[in-house]
Amino acid sequence: MKQLLSIILLLFTGHSLLANSYTCYTQAGKLQTHVGTRAGAITQLRVSGTLDARDFAYISDSLFQLVEIDLEGCSIAAFESRDTYLGNQSRFEANRLPANVFAGFQNLTTVKLPRQTQAIGEAAFAGCTALTTVEWGDRLQTIGDLAFAGCTALVTPLPATLKTIGEYGFSQCAYTHLDLEETALQSIGAQAFSNCTRLTEANLPATLQTLGNRGFAGCTALTTITLPGSLRQLGEGSFAYCTSMTHAEIADCQLDTLPPYLFDHCTALTAIQVPRTVTHLGEGAFYYCTALTDCTLPERVQTIGDYTFAGCSRMIRLDFLPEGLEQIGRWPFYGMRQLYSAELPSTVAYIGDHAFDGCTRLAVIRSHPTLPPSLGEAVFQEVPQANCLLGVPDESIELYRGTPQWQEFEIRLLSNKEELTADNRLNVHFEQGNLIVQSEAPMRHIALYTPDGQLIYRETGETTECTIDTRSHAGQIFILSVQMVSGEYRHLKVGRNR
Repeated sequence: MKQLLSIILLLFTGHSLLANSYTCYTQAGKLQTHVGTRAGAITQLRVSGTLDARDFAYISDSLFQLVEIDLEGCSIAAFESRDTYLGNQSRFEANRLPANVFAGFQNLTTVKLPRQTQAIGEAAFAGCTALTTVEWGDRLQTIGDLAFAGCTALVTPLPATLKTIGEYGFSQCAYTHLDLEETALQSIGAQAFSNCTRLTEANLPATLQTLGNRGFAGCTALTTITLPGSLRQLGEGSFAYCTSMTHAEIADCQLDTLPPYLFDHCTALTAIQVPRTVTHLGEGAFYYCTALTDCTLPERVQTIGDYTFAGCSRMIRLDFLPEGLEQIGRWPFYGMRQLYSAELPSTVAYIGDHAFDGCTRLAVIRSHPTLPPSLGEAVFQEVPQANCLLGVPDESIELYRGTPQWQEFEIRLLSNKEELTADNRLNVHFEQGNLIVQSEAPMRHIALYTPDGQLIYRETGETTECTIDTRSHAGQIFILSVQMVSGEYRHLKVGRNR
């Protein structure tokens, strides 16, 4: 009896397996006839022959339990009808997988496309959260908008024949590495790889000409990127919130404008070299790149947009603005709380609203224009102007002294270099009431005084960093005296952050 029960169970199991897997040969428009009443049970489907839009409409409507589908032995025929099929279309091209056909197939893990497939339609596999593997065929060139958006398990490498990826094409996919160097890829659409949070490396091909808006935005694990010299169009926010990116090689791109918010909140980026063809830095291009300390701009740059370097809080020297720069926008250097010195080229004619707002450590500005640049509103808000040296051309000192906002600085002659030498070896700033003194070279004696000469702190002994608690003193201004091991003295006025 027990043996008989085992045989019966085996028979039922075998029948179930046969029902789940189905293979057939079909002609265009006949797949439903072959599948018939099996539709609800099929999880593995293998089809050879010819399919058209009618067959894909049937698959989309009736075979949503599929786990695997093998269409490698099929061809896709053109189809045109007065009736509407997938996506309310009535005309379908040959060798093109229709739009939306597998959208939302939650169980689908493996797909083999027809070998001759040239294009995948819009949202064809959108939301297939279990999809891991796709065999692309031999001729695939185009992946449509949203084609694999939300395929959060997809890791299959992309084919060498690929030329175009549409908007949101692979948004939120599971790629950790994208090796596209050997592909024929020319265009990557807006948000094509956005929020691929596991992606650590992307190698782009020499054929790439266009990268759309926010193409890799939100790829929080991406560490490096190199853009090829062939690139002609780079979209807004292409690498926004790539918070692990430490290196970006973009110098070879042929761009007139650095796009807005290109590296927005790339908080690990430390250095950048802007392409030599760029004449304008877009709004917020380096917005809150809080680790950025080194920037190289080309001689062609004429304008800096609003918020370009706002929030770059570790920048100590603003000495990279090129001769030829004419206009600086609003809030471009806002919140550079470590900024100690700034150099303004002789060609600057206008500086926008709140340009240096929040630069509370700014101690030296060298302004080379003979005519004081026109200023927007509150350009130097929160800058301790009375204690900040402004160097100006000798023949222009009276012009600066008579111009609103400029006249509030402690003005000196540019020819007096000793008075205007910024001590870049010292990094001095406040953190929650503590004065932090850091030096590249060792210090021997450190002393801090109030403006009326009261000694607050003294330390002797070789060191490169010192923390001084000033919380018991209500004043905003202090005098710091440091003797270096070399014997040189450094005397600085320091203002508490507001």
